[in-house]
Amino acid sequence: MKTIGLVRHHRVTEGYPTKGWISASDIEAWIERYDSSAIDVKPVELGQTDWTICYASSMPRAIQTAESVYEDEIIVTDLLREVPFPTINSRIRLPFLAWAIIGRLVAPFSKRIQAQIKDANQRIEVLLNQLAFENNERVLLVGHGGMMLLMRTALKKRGYTGPRFRHPRNGMLYQFEKSEVRR
Repeated sequence: MKTIGLVRHHRVTEGYPTKGWISASDIEAWIERYDSSAIDVKPVELGQTDWTICYASSMPRAIQTAESVYEDEIIVTDLLREVPFPTINSRIRLPFLAWAIIGRLVAPFSKRIQAQIKDANQRIEVLLNQLAFENNERVLLVGHGGMMLLMRTALKKRGYTGPRFRHPRNGMLYQFEKSEVRR
């Protein structure tokens, strides 16, 4: 049986912008701070599984999380990097929540955002194809919430079973399994 564990990085200490009305450039500055922010390391329950290998996104928060939960060598890869936060070129000022909602609403119609999602799905396929040829039966992947949503869909298409989630929690294991059919 092949087991893949997904762990979202620990909570980032740089919170969401709360200072009322902000511009698109304020969002971009926040993204830079978020990407380089420290994390709040907490224990992660990895169950009884003895993970044979660990891959982590090349973003610092994922690497630090992987180092806090996995004692052996960690393979750092750009294949697990987060889908960029959708930004809109505009001079208007809105509350952060409004920017987030607008980003979600325009995503299906934005060629740039759709290209980023397509790229992320292609990276996931490359990684899963690579893992299919490896002998490691218990693979731990440490990454980001958006990528975990896409990864879950890709794993389901490949016959894995695992939990449903809409917004993966930081520092929580989501385990997927696939029974190998022997012929």
